[in-house]
Amino acid sequence: MTAGPFPRRAAPTLIALLMAATVTSDPAVAQTAPSLGGRGVLGIMGYNMVPDGSANALQINTSSARGDEDGSSIFTLAQTGFGFTVSEALPIFLEWYAGYARYDPRAVFTGAPPGQTPLRWNNVTTTIGIGYDIQLTEHLWLRPVFNLAAGYAASDVSLFGSFLDWRRGIEIPGLDDKHVSVWGRGGSLMLAYYDFREEGDIDIELRYTHLLLETFGNTMEAARGRADAQTLGLWARYRWPTGLEAFGRPVRWVLDGSATTYFGDQQDVMGFTWAVKAGGGIEFDTGRWELGAFGINLNRVRFIGRYFYGDNN
Repeated sequence: MTAGPFPRRAAPTLIALLMAATVTSDPAVAQTAPSLGGRGVLGIMGYNMVPDGSANALQINTSSARGDEDGSSIFTLAQTGFGFTVSEALPIFLEWYAGYARYDPRAVFTGAPPGQTPLRWNNVTTTIGIGYDIQLTEHLWLRPVFNLAAGYAASDVSLFGSFLDWRRGIEIPGLDDKHVSVWGRGGSLMLAYYDFREEGDIDIELRYTHLLLETFGNTMEAARGRADAQTLGLWARYRWPTGLEAFGRPVRWVLDGSATTYFGDQQDVMGFTWAVKAGGGIEFDTGRWELGAFGINLNRVRFIGRYFYGDNN
């Protein structure tokens, strides 16, 4: 489950997203992987660290247009998160996103042919942001956001070694010390248009994000380095009543889409420089759900399906 960008006057919305896509990249991308150095794993993390209003779940083949029979060169990536403005009286914008990736490290570190590295690597990332809403006109807002991000990557073998150490106190030299620790800082600038009417709601956001990433701690030598994650994205959503009700409240149709351009190091690894997502679904008003002690209220559930298209499909 995930939540996307929200109208500044509304409480956060809970979304159930059902989407899967496969993107096939040019074989040259994998062949140039050795020259990326530490920017390889950082590029993957950069993709998941940058907040994306239309949350995603992707698979990417970076080896061949035909794909490998054993699926050894497939990236699996996913991101979920939410953002909201606290209130009219306190126009502070808060956001949180989390990402996951599982992939064959050959496309990042060595460019080795299929079948030589049976074990995969796993990335987990999280990004938080705090911003401020500046009203320009009745429907137009400017929103600067400060972002902090963190990520951790480890192989299946390393995770197994850490598990043995934690559960049994068994230390196996060389088995649990292959990992990558990353932190990032940067910011975003958003121009948002919100227009809410009985016949339909319009939400449009143009966002530029720039994160500076670097490894730290006892990160493995081969993956140490720094990278830039830069994106420019346009996101839009239109909602209108279906004429039906559920839970005593209106049910709405939803259409949304986004277009994103990647300027940073993530495009060297992912194999595409731009991507488009488009889809739709249905939205239910569920009333007021209190979440924890922070006073966050969830009042909508949205089911969305999206189609993903990149420039190397």
